Amino acid sequence: MIGAGVIFVPAAVIELIHGNNIAGWGLLIWGVVVITNIDNVIRLMIAKRISNTHPVITLIGVIAGIPMFGILGLVFGPLLFSYFILTIKIFETNMLASKRLEKIQASTSKTN
Repeated sequence: MIGAGVIFVPAAVIELIHGNNIAGWGLLIWGVVVITNIDNVIRLMIAKRISNTHPVITLIGVIAGIPMFGILGLVFGPLLFSYFILTIKIFETNMLASKRLEKIQASTSKTN
């Protein structure tokens, strides 16, 4: 949850305490603007590539998972949400296949 800020914020504070104002503020701005955004973007790209899920599904899963499961919601939230979407797709495919089968059976019974 906290991510890269655990590293660059204390480092920037140490630089500021030692009197290196330019280095401290530069490190803090670089961390907030660049490192945090890269961390969030790369994490979503890796999740998309590995699990073949859309990043929005991952974000919704994390947002819903953390209140429900605590820190384990980071893993279980997107996983359960992906399984839910997959179950809906399977149900939809099953229903379409059933309707096609009924049409085929109805058309073959009319011709006989």
